[in-house]
Amino acid sequence: MRPQQLQLYLGTTMVHQTAWENLGDLAAALETLFGKLPRRGPFVDCVEFILDHAYLDYLIVPWQQGVTTPADRDQFALALHQQQQGRLTGDLRVAFFDSEYQKPGFAALLEKSLFELMRAAARRRRLRFCGCRTLFAVLCQTLTRKLPANALYACIDARQSSFALRYQHRWHSVFTLHLPAADTAKHLETANGLAGLPPVDRYVIYSDQGLQSARQLPIPAVAVENP
Repeated sequence: MRPQQLQLYLGTTMVHQTAWENLGDLAAALETLFGKLPRRGPFVDCVEFILDHAYLDYLIVPWQQGVTTPADRDQFALALHQQQQGRLTGDLRVAFFDSEYQKPGFAALLEKSLFELMRAAARRRRLRFCGCRTLFAVLCQTLTRKLPANALYACIDARQSSFALRYQHRWHSVFTLHLPAADTAKHLETANGLAGLPPVDRYVIYSDQGLQSARQLPIPAVAVENP
């Protein structure tokens, strides 16, 4: 699901896409989209939503002693998000893409009203609602069986791009940038530099090009001057 565009996939193959304008139109647009499910062929009984970063807030949540249950962890993430925003935030749902013992966790936050709208749309079509995934999750699960020690993950879009970095087997930072039109390499260089890390492995997905656009890009060579 992207701003003003919905795409329907069976596996990794896109079978239909439709436009929508605002959240008031989303339920009807989803109904139209689900109506394009094939009546013959593979049996489809469930749906999963893959969300563009425009609908999510990302957060690196530090390990906190005393936070021992998933509910405590989610509440801590919500409090941290509110503190970082400097204001009261809406009714949000928290999901951790990755969370290891005594290490920072990588969380995504989504408005509960949007989550409920998607779930209701699936139920109207008698489809089992399998939840949501982020483009970062798609990127990691597509290209890396095991999370690398050091990496830069990028979700590239014409309007804005989001970046998540790992360093020394830990999530280091995540942020979104509104960057002028430029090639992907320049975006990655900018993000890597802003994080203050040495060049790391780079994994990219283009939100306007579909799920099969995930790829690994080479680390640029660093020139070394002879003394």
